[in-house]
Amino acid sequence: MVGQINLRPFRRKHDGVLIYLRLDEWPTDVPLPAEPAVVETGDGPFMPYWRLVFEPEQTVEVVVGWFKFSCSLDETVIWHQNEMERCGWVRDTTRGFKDETSAGMNFQHPQTGVKVEMSFRWWRHLHHTTVMIRRVVKHPWPPADELGAGAPELPLPHEAGISE
Repeated sequence: MVGQINLRPFRRKHDGVLIYLRLDEWPTDVPLPAEPAVVETGDGPFMPYWRLVFEPEQTVEVVVGWFKFSCSLDETVIWHQNEMERCGWVRDTTRGFKDETSAGMNFQHPQTGVKVEMSFRWWRHLHHTTVMIRRVVKHPWPPADELGAGAPELPLPHEAGISE
């Protein structure tokens, strides 16, 4: 008997792939409150996703989530800033902003070089704050001479008995 196949939804992009995540798959190095709620749009919930972008010199890994919190803009910003600093993230004070209804903060982890961008918005008529979180990791390709290091060399077509 074959079990039920439960394939995860994904989208192929021209330069990579986008894979939808469950909340329990959110990166553990970027803190969320105990019970995060995803933002609902006209099309349903905006589920977090993991996007791999394949560039000529590197692979860029991006995780994005859009969450809502039933507290003020100030409380939400302070909670995220404190939790990020508690987890070892360093805030980039040269970037970011804050006004009456929105804010933005950027962080970088000193050991890993991973970057996080956070964009906050207070929705007065809904009495909650949303935060868009974007976590970016860049994985440079090794130099071309290292790509094949340790891998067995494939025979040339004529050496393998294949006519060209």
